[in-house]
Amino acid sequence: MALYPARPPAYITPMVTCLIRAALAAALILPLCFAPDSVRAQDEGREITLSAKQKTLVRRVETYLNGITTLQSTFFQQASTNEFAEGQIFLSRPGKMRIEYKAPNPILIVATGEFLSYIDKELKNVTHIPVDDTPAAFLLNGNIRFDPKRVAFYEAAEEDGAVFLTVGERADPFAGRLTLIFRTNPMSLRKWSVVDAQGTITDIVLTDPFYGGQIDPKLFTVPEFEQTRSGD
Repeated sequence: MALYPARPPAYITPMVTCLIRAALAAALILPLCFAPDSVRAQDEGREITLSAKQKTLVRRVETYLNGITTLQSTFFQQASTNEFAEGQIFLSRPGKMRIEYKAPNPILIVATGEFLSYIDKELKNVTHIPVDDTPAAFLLNGNIRFDPKRVAFYEAAEEDGAVFLTVGERADPFAGRLTLIFRTNPMSLRKWSVVDAQGTITDIVLTDPFYGGQIDPKLFTVPEFEQTRSGD
């Protein structure tokens, strides 16, 4: 069943106001140790106080994420509602991102700095959302930091060659949660899982991520369709 969002989907607005939401089919693509994260994201119910070891792990994640300049990858996305989609993601930090879903899904998402644009190519309509009001703000920021004053931690663990970090918004613990999954040796972001305020889980897997390459700046151009701004 394909994803056909009629409005900006949940992963653009609520999240753990921390990161993008877009994509997966993990159990089919990554090793077994990456398969259970949807369940993990559901099960991690209580906020934790980070131990010294866990704080070091969080710093490792921050250092790794801040080291990402560009990323391009195909992705698969699957929700617990049995919705499925696939496409391509392009990231150029700071500030730029493109998520393009594979046809026949008409959705294109482009961040160019101040705004994130949600484009329906079929309806030829563009909706602009302030980047700071979206999960994308976290990843597009020039300095990524999990500030304990703003971020609640629910899991920080390293096991079986993988790192798992689950976070949420401290100001709104019911907004949702984000689980980031990394491979180690070398460290590489491979997957993330988002649980929104309604309890819907969306898993995303990057199938062939390439970091540090050149990306055509034209990919971050927003089509000139009929345009509106969120809240208008």
